[in-house]
Amino acid sequence: MARSRPIPHVGDSVTVVFLGARIDGVVTQVDDGGRRLSVWTDEGEALSFALSRATGNFHRDGEQSAPRLVFDDT
Repeated sequence: MARSRPIPHVGDSVTVVFLGARIDGVVTQVDDGGRRLSVWTDEGEALSFALSRATGNFHRDGEQSAPRLVFDDT
């Protein structure tokens, strides 16, 4: 059976998806058993994300209406 989401690792390439923009970044820290991530964007911004139990996606600060992470397929 395939996993519903990738297991995050430090160094993984990700894309931060905002309402009208997409910004590339890299995972810099993984905490809470993979449920919380820190990301450094290509624009030089540090962002924090938490896994939503409702959707299975990572959202900034754990809020579903906030930007979300997409893991790059590499």
